[in-house]
Amino acid sequence: MADGCRDCATCTKSWLGRVAQKLAVGLLYLVTIGIAFLVKKGVMRHCPQCRHLLSGHARRADGSFRD
Repeated sequence: MADGCRDCATCTKSWLGRVAQKLAVGLLYLVTIGIAFLVKKGVMRHCPQCRHLLSGHARRADGSFRD
């Protein structure tokens, strides 16, 4: 089973990019006292395969996903 999506910007980042992103997101959650976490998990749409935001997935010009 794959770790993530081939069309996901987060899944295809280098390990250093993922670490930097996790540090930045962790700082954001700390500064907003968890409100950003609640908004992300409760309001935004996520990929069923990798659980990252759908907005970070590559799409074709017509708006469909690149599967």
